[in-house]
Amino acid sequence: MFGELLDEAVKLSKDPSNNVFFATCDGVNKMCMSNKMGSKPICDICKFSTKKTIDDHKINFISLKEYSQINNTFSFSYSNSDELREIKYREVSIGLSILSSYMSLTRNMSPKIDKESKVFFDQHLIQNINFIDALYNLIEDIKPDKVYSYNGRYEEVRPIYDICKYLRINFTFLEVVKRNGKWYKTGFENSLPHDINENIKKREYCWNNYKLSEEQKISLGKSFFDKRRNGEFSGDRKIYVANQKEGYIPEFKPNKINIAIMNSSEDEFAAIGEEWDNLKLFKTQLEGIVYLLDNAEDSIHFYLRIHPNLKNVHYKYHLKLEELEYKYNNITIIPASSEMSTYTLMEKVDKVISFGSTMGLESVYWGKPSILVGPSLYYFDDVSFVPSSKIDLIKLLSQNLKANRENIKILKMGAYILNQDPLIIDLERQFKYVDFNVERHRILGKELSVAPFINFIVNKTITGFILAFLRGVFDNKYFRKYKLPTVEE
Repeated sequence: MFGELLDEAVKLSKDPSNNVFFATCDGVNKMCMSNKMGSKPICDICKFSTKKTIDDHKINFISLKEYSQINNTFSFSYSNSDELREIKYREVSIGLSILSSYMSLTRNMSPKIDKESKVFFDQHLIQNINFIDALYNLIEDIKPDKVYSYNGRYEEVRPIYDICKYLRINFTFLEVVKRNGKWYKTGFENSLPHDINENIKKREYCWNNYKLSEEQKISLGKSFFDKRRNGEFSGDRKIYVANQKEGYIPEFKPNKINIAIMNSSEDEFAAIGEEWDNLKLFKTQLEGIVYLLDNAEDSIHFYLRIHPNLKNVHYKYHLKLEELEYKYNNITIIPASSEMSTYTLMEKVDKVISFGSTMGLESVYWGKPSILVGPSLYYFDDVSFVPSSKIDLIKLLSQNLKANRENIKILKMGAYILNQDPLIIDLERQFKYVDFNVERHRILGKELSVAPFINFIVNKTITGFILAFLRGVFDNKYFRKYKLPTVEE
């Protein structure tokens, strides 16, 4: 987050008409995604290295601590994660952002709220309130015309999104993408990176601005689906079919309508915000699958392909999926760790149900009708059949559906996931002023990330190693102020 914003700040400062301020929390937030358990030494290291690096680039530094009036007297009433999720303060969804960060750390979608966990969550609520007050004070002081931040999902940045929306201040949230071994920035104007309509605009921009012929663009879009099926890197950090065996699927039920359910890693999208929540047909994927099993006709048999990314998740929203086979005779479970082939399954079934994963999109490309029962970046593209109600969903199960393979938006989305060159080149999102080629080294069983743009000891490598080593030393139980609760409801 720091490197992306620093490079953007230096670029903006090159224009003499801009007056650029670089604000950091400077310790207002005792816990963040970089210091999960509130280690004071790690916080001190961050404050020192951040300010030193900003000063070296001659950017105006602002400490949010100077705008903060620490208040620890707030009390909160919540007895479960749903009530925590709804907590707001000065138009900011602080409960949602705290849960979003928490889920990213633990993958626990429903933390148990008890005496021990309330200590953790209360401290996050208090620090968020102080952070929000400081942000309002800062904005009132400098009155920015535009604000830049990163991602917008986690608790140390979500307040910036909500405040800018409330005060009608233009903003850009940056993200990074890797292309041909190099990192680039992408920007989301007045929206979060998960905003569906914003991604549609970006997809269309890319398609219209690829320096390719129409035939080459179509080939690019097709290559996404070929790469995914062949287990090649294609816009995702992992290859999920690497250990699967082509042709290996469970025994099919004869004389049945066979339907594959492709679930997704629900925790990754459980705390994004209202847009995604409002498009859900079911509160959880488990609830949706159980509804299907309870209401489908006897002529239908389901095959649930549990997403491989859930392999090491030991919470109920995953484990209860594996138990469904013991309670229902109209479903076959394919565990997350199974070597059975996702694509062979997709090929053999009559239709596919997804909750928003790209398998819903990929199925249509390969000629299989797809039913979509959750939010996704292709939700509004008329690619899949989107039921308007639960009753409509049940009707679709037995209908003779045809895949809309001719929909050009399928190829546009494939190309967009695979290649966003127009966004990072035409819009000057290259890293020009900060070396963002982060190096990762494994030492004594720990992975250390060396940020080359932080350089103030001897050289960037030595600086990076020292800072990474110190973070490793101080990120242990002797320095952590809080304990991360992992018990679920």
